[in-house]
Amino acid sequence: MYDLHSPMYRFYDSYVRLEEKDRTKMRGYKKKNIDRLGEGLKKIECDIPFTTCVHGSYAMWTMVQHPENDYDIDIAVIFDKNDLPGSALEARQLVRDAMCAVGYNFKTPPEAKPNAVAITYEEGYHVDLPVYREYMDDFGRRIIEHAGAEWTKRDPVDITEWFKNEVATKSPSTTYATVKEHQMRRIVRLLKMFTKSRAASNLPGGLLLTVLTSECYAPDAQRDDKALYNTVKAISSRLNHQIEIYNPVLPDVSLTYKDSRRNQVRRLKEQLDIVLPELEPICNQECSELDAYKAWNIFFQHEYWTTSVKSLEMRMAGSRFVSSTGFLSNIETPNSTPSLPHQFFGDE
Repeated sequence: MYDLHSPMYRFYDSYVRLEEKDRTKMRGYKKKNIDRLGEGLKKIECDIPFTTCVHGSYAMWTMVQHPENDYDIDIAVIFDKNDLPGSALEARQLVRDAMCAVGYNFKTPPEAKPNAVAITYEEGYHVDLPVYREYMDDFGRRIIEHAGAEWTKRDPVDITEWFKNEVATKSPSTTYATVKEHQMRRIVRLLKMFTKSRAASNLPGGLLLTVLTSECYAPDAQRDDKALYNTVKAISSRLNHQIEIYNPVLPDVSLTYKDSRRNQVRRLKEQLDIVLPELEPICNQECSELDAYKAWNIFFQHEYWTTSVKSLEMRMAGSRFVSSTGFLSNIETPNSTPSLPHQFFGDE
C-alpha cells in the first residue's frame, strides 16, 4: 500500500484536530453555562445543589475542526433525586426555566428538548445540558438516571471512560510503534472528517461512528493511513452483515433503535461502497504518488488533498519542462504543507 502516512498526519494536525483557541472558547462556554444555571436556579427561587461533568466528543477528545464553529458541548447536570420534580419532562423544564431566567446572548432561547436542554450561540456553538438525578437504592448502590422521554438508568461518564480505555488498550503501544500514541482516536477523527465532507448525505453522528470504529479498528504501528484504510474496509464488511449498533456499556441497548439512525448507517454503507473502489489504487504496486493523493482526495474531499494533487501535478509538469538555460522551476510539493502550531496538553 502506497505510503502517505506523513501527509496524512499533516492533514490531521492542521485541519482535523481541534485548535487550542477553540478548546479555550469551549472551556469558557462550559464555565459560563454552569454559572448561569446556578444563578438562574436562585432567580426562580429553586436554589438546589447540583454537580456537573462534561461528556460526549468534547470529553473524549474526538471533536474535529468546523469552519462555522458547529461544535457541541455536552454538560451533564446531576441533581439529588429528592430535589427534582418526579417527571423527567418537568426536570428538564426546570433547568430550561433557570437558564432563561438570566441574561443571555443565545441565538434562540434555551429549549427543553427530549434528551437535554439545548442552547445555541450566535457564533455556532451548541451547549446541551442533559439532566440527571441520583439516589441510593435499597442496597446502598448509587443510581444515576437520565431525564429523557422518561427516567432511564444511565451514567454520563460511562461512555467516556469506555472510549478512553479502548483508545489506551487498542492503539499501538508506544514501546514498539513509530506512530504517535492514541492512534485509534486519530482514526475516529479522520472518519468524522469523511462524514463531514458528505454532510448532505446525513450520515451517522459521532457516537455511532465512534462505536463502529472501536468494533472495526485495525491498528498499524507504523502508519495512520494504513490503519484508516483497513478500518474503513472492516466497517464496510461489518455493515454488510449487521446494521444495528449497540451501546458498548449497555450491550442490550440499541443505539439505532430509530429508523432515522438505521437509515444513517445504511447511507454510510452506501458512501463506503462508493469510495472503497476509488481507494483500491493505493494497494497496487504500480500506484504512483499522484494516484495515491488523488485517491485520498476523493475520500476526504478536502482542500488540503485537492491542493496537494494540484501541487504534485505542477511539480511533475515542471520536471518535464526545463528551459533552454537549464532552469527548473521550484514548485511547492505536497510534502511542504505546513503544520499549524496548536499542540496542547491532553491531545496527541
